[in-house]
Amino acid sequence: MSSRKHRGHENMENLCPVTRKRATSKNLAVGVGTVLCATKSSHYEHTSSPSALTFEALEEMGVGMLDSEESSSSAMSAIALVVSTSANIDDNSNETTPHANVARMSHLQPQRLSVSSTAETTLDSSGSNTTIVDDVQQKLQALAQAKRSALSSECSSNSNSPSKRTRNPLAAVLCNNQCDSAAPLNMQPSTSRQALRQHKKPTAAPTPHLVPNSLVGKDSFFVYRTAAMSAHINSGINYFDKLSDEILLDIFKWLPKKTLLRMATVSRRFNRCSRDETLWTRLDLGLRTLCPAALEQIVRRGVLVLRLAQANIQEPAFTPLVSEFKSRLLYLDLSMTSISRMSLRTLISQCRQLKKLSLENAELNDEICAEIAKNKFLEALNLTMASGLTARSVRLMMESLTNLSSLNISWTDLSADAVTALVTHISPNVIRLNVAGCRRVLFDSHVRSLQTRCPQLLELDLSDCNSLTPAAIEAIMQFQMLEYLSVSRCYLIPPASFVELKEMSSLTYLDIFGMLSDGAMEALEQQMPKMGINKFIHSSVSRPTVGSRRTSIWGLRTRD
Repeated sequence: MSSRKHRGHENMENLCPVTRKRATSKNLAVGVGTVLCATKSSHYEHTSSPSALTFEALEEMGVGMLDSEESSSSAMSAIALVVSTSANIDDNSNETTPHANVARMSHLQPQRLSVSSTAETTLDSSGSNTTIVDDVQQKLQALAQAKRSALSSECSSNSNSPSKRTRNPLAAVLCNNQCDSAAPLNMQPSTSRQALRQHKKPTAAPTPHLVPNSLVGKDSFFVYRTAAMSAHINSGINYFDKLSDEILLDIFKWLPKKTLLRMATVSRRFNRCSRDETLWTRLDLGLRTLCPAALEQIVRRGVLVLRLAQANIQEPAFTPLVSEFKSRLLYLDLSMTSISRMSLRTLISQCRQLKKLSLENAELNDEICAEIAKNKFLEALNLTMASGLTARSVRLMMESLTNLSSLNISWTDLSADAVTALVTHISPNVIRLNVAGCRRVLFDSHVRSLQTRCPQLLELDLSDCNSLTPAAIEAIMQFQMLEYLSVSRCYLIPPASFVELKEMSSLTYLDIFGMLSDGAMEALEQQMPKMGINKFIHSSVSRPTVGSRRTSIWGLRTRD
């Protein structure tokens, strides 16, 4: 028993709430009801009655939080809490008191009221109010005496104990919404260092500068500005004027293209800087719809790498009576682009430095081909599935484009004269050539002429040229540097002719789709183990994008 009391004195310093046992005795319930009834009568009718539990007695025992303006429900809750504590003092001698800012236990109020109502009913039947009240007063006085003795003993042993304060431990039991709104809830023990630090005055924080409601947009936000920041903003000095154009351009180069367009509306200087050629070196507008005259503005920005694959260019793409200007375009991808012949001719006419051009599935004519031929530095040209090519236009382009190294003119519905002009006037510098789809117009003689004109070919695609015979294989074997050959669906060439190709030391890949059965294919692979057969379904000659790469053309990035 002594050890339990000793632990009770030690826990007295830690004033945090603990779970209290609910009284189960019937006599205790009667006593609670009696105290509540006596409290009501003493507060409103005869406060000087010696047999009632008065507020002065509660103040003496430490319950000093109730005043004359509080509701009767607050008084009942506080007294019920004291009575429950006194009822358990014999069983739990180390019971502690709640902290000053403990949360309100409003969910227990109906239970307290029910106890009170039950007690009143019992009092009416028994009629022993005076005896029970005297017993409760004696227990409350014993509890107060125990509290005072515990606090006095701790005051002499612990100099940092909160018992030095004038506040009683039970002086702030909060109930029934009688809580000070200015005091926050503190769930820390009153003797901890954090509780002691909370009594210190907080340091003054800088007053924030609030933006007026008239300046706040639709989305609610909060702008925190110190006094120095507000003075800096309200000084009226335009600090951007102190920055050079080089610094602005170095900042603008990290912005997306949409943001650059918005920056152009800020001021005249920003408009001029946002149009600088160094900010528009590459642009990707694939799958977009361009408004009228938008293409002209793009070209005038000085774009070097432009991707317009599958874009829809509305008319007019260029303003009427457009002044002459020189485009800086070097790489232009117009694959599957919806554009009129007039706009395409105007665009190509402004380009004289093109290195790689793709006009896949475009509608051409002799005038457009003449503008293409004026790009003397053109290295790669993709005309796959283009329409409108004639023998005259093919001859003009082959004679003018002397630096051409890669040409894809497959599935363009060329005539026999156009094929003859192609193999006769093609540049000797061509190392990659795709003439697939020339059905019934490309013959063995054309292959021999091609071998004479371009002996340095590395890639040759003759797919779907149905007029080729085994004589074409003999001409192909004359190429000394050929690495890739495709003769898919050339049905006049017998399978035995393909075995002769193993004599070509430079040939690495061979595509013969639709020519051999599975058994013949296995036999051919055994005879040519070092050669890759049917490895590429689609040709990549001169095409800007291969596979799933859609953010680059010819190996160059189109997005920042």
